[in-house]
Amino acid sequence: MSRPTQPEIVAGTILEFFESKEVVCAVCTGVKNNRFSALTEQNREVSLAPSRIIFAGSALLDLKSGRDDLVARLRAAGQERERLTGSVDIAELWSLFEGEEEGFEARDLAGFVFSGALSDDHVAAVQRVLLRDRLYFQYKDGCFYARAREKVEQRREELAREAEREARLDTWAGWLEGAWNRKPRSPLADQQALIETLKDYALFGQDSAEIVFIKELFKRAGIAIQPQSAFRILVRLGVWQENENLYLHEQGISQDFPQEVEERVEVILHSARPGASGETEPQRRDLRHLDCLTVDSALTRDYDDALSFRALDGNRFEVGIHIADAAEFVLKGDVLDREAERRATSIYLPDARISMLPVPLSEDLCSLKAGEDRPALSFLFVVHGDGTIAGSEIVSSTIRVAEQLTYEEVNERIRLDDSPAALSALAMKLRNARLDRGASILPLPEIQVYVNSAGMIQVSRYEKETPSQIMVSEWMIAANAAAAAFLAERDLPSVFRGQGECKQETDFTQSEHELFRIYRQRRLYARAELDTRSKQHCSLALEHYTTVTSPIRRYTDLVVQRQIKQALQGGPPLYDEDELRGLITRLTALQSRIAFIQRKWTRYWILKYLEQEDIHSLNALILEQNERYSHLLLPDFLIETNAHLPENVKFQPGEMVRVKIDRLNPREDILRVQLPDFGK
Repeated sequence: MSRPTQPEIVAGTILEFFESKEVVCAVCTGVKNNRFSALTEQNREVSLAPSRIIFAGSALLDLKSGRDDLVARLRAAGQERERLTGSVDIAELWSLFEGEEEGFEARDLAGFVFSGALSDDHVAAVQRVLLRDRLYFQYKDGCFYARAREKVEQRREELAREAEREARLDTWAGWLEGAWNRKPRSPLADQQALIETLKDYALFGQDSAEIVFIKELFKRAGIAIQPQSAFRILVRLGVWQENENLYLHEQGISQDFPQEVEERVEVILHSARPGASGETEPQRRDLRHLDCLTVDSALTRDYDDALSFRALDGNRFEVGIHIADAAEFVLKGDVLDREAERRATSIYLPDARISMLPVPLSEDLCSLKAGEDRPALSFLFVVHGDGTIAGSEIVSSTIRVAEQLTYEEVNERIRLDDSPAALSALAMKLRNARLDRGASILPLPEIQVYVNSAGMIQVSRYEKETPSQIMVSEWMIAANAAAAAFLAERDLPSVFRGQGECKQETDFTQSEHELFRIYRQRRLYARAELDTRSKQHCSLALEHYTTVTSPIRRYTDLVVQRQIKQALQGGPPLYDEDELRGLITRLTALQSRIAFIQRKWTRYWILKYLEQEDIHSLNALILEQNERYSHLLLPDFLIETNAHLPENVKFQPGEMVRVKIDRLNPREDILRVQLPDFGK
């Protein structure tokens, strides 16, 4: 075997090089600075680096013969070499060398193809076939190596996949070009696969599993290589809506429940246990004589808590907080429970509601509907007139809600000195007692965004400090604290909620806006954390705290409810420490992602609202700033943004200014505003 050698390239040498994956013949017309000037068979002048040259023959052309003659000779040489490639049987040639570890030059291999004296054309023809071959031979350092038989078969499969990929690229690119330009098109056989590829790119961009493929696909289709392009195509195809919630798709969250969950619900509905209606169960206390009422927003359909009030002797009162007994129907470990854990919580969005439990349970069988007997977990407090709690107990019960009221209706009833008035008065005393113990209350207004079926957006701002909201909040806190104390006193692991030290503001920036103080103070508070053992909750000023009052909507509350019910029945803990630790880890991550979705999607619809109402300027509260930017809060909508500071203009944190909307793009979450430039 001869070693790879490169003949000396001089003026007149016929060269070959690759251009756009095609072999091109050229003649060297000069050498300068280690680069070769050449005239190609297409009558073009090029400059070639040595690394681009794949073949150099020994025969020379006379450069004095004229350009047209040179080009004709080059074309003739290229045609002859292409003709000779038809004589090269690459499979037969490979069979001669299969198993050899050594590599061979094209000239060595040409001797096994052609008889007699070898010309440059013979060698170049063999080299063309070998370089085009992607199956039998591997090219390395100027030599060709015959692949082992198993490698050939492996390579054959790879090439088949590549060919399939190439065919798919061509077919999909043509179809996408039509879809992008709204041209008529026939359905594709594998159209769903294309749609899934587009979805993946629209959702994950550069992190898409098929990012290399999608870039080539869009390039061939003449479409801008951007996730927004994939989104627009999917909208045009009717796969997604203009206001599709991509955050839900990213997290794999669906409103629909799996078939096996639906089947389990049907079983529950057809075998509802006593306590859902009719006679109460022996282990349940019959509390249907109490006047129970629910207090929720007008849009609520899943009622998971109710209140009751009755006077006792000696200026004492019984206050009941009754929680829907979802654990009665959702059994630990069954398919319904696993789905509830996977969802973690109900998700409330401006344009949709995604329930943790299927609607037949969340809005019917588990829900505390007026006039229906329902199983509950009841927290009964005996309260003195001064608001001190004389005693409490937790019981499994059956209740029947008498009234379902809205917050607005309760506010009216409080003014009429009805039973809600007494509940409200006692709740205020509970709150004052917590404040005396060091509780911190930093209420933010609630921005409610609602999108109707026609796509019209309504934005409302509610103050959370109305009498009815304080009343409900305080009694739910009392029930949650009682649940936590019950578990902690029995040394039972559960899902407790604690909050570390609440740092106080040390930078007392003056502002006439209370919202500024609240935002600044909230940022200093530690985040509430879940643990299997009870810890102090600083902002509530409670030694023990958990949440149990929303088992229809929050999986942690359902778990706590189960642990309490098991203890009431005298059984061993339903959950052990290790199981709860794993559960807390999973749920913390899930709840964080869900909170992100709710925050981002509400912001999306607020930005859409600004478009809908053609709003061009807004009030903005300056929260913080550095030399270049101000961090702003838009108090009308409780969303934050940044703005570039104009030159030679200074604002103070806590100052309210009027800003202009400079750019708005809800889909890309862009809200750019301009601060007033008083220097102009």
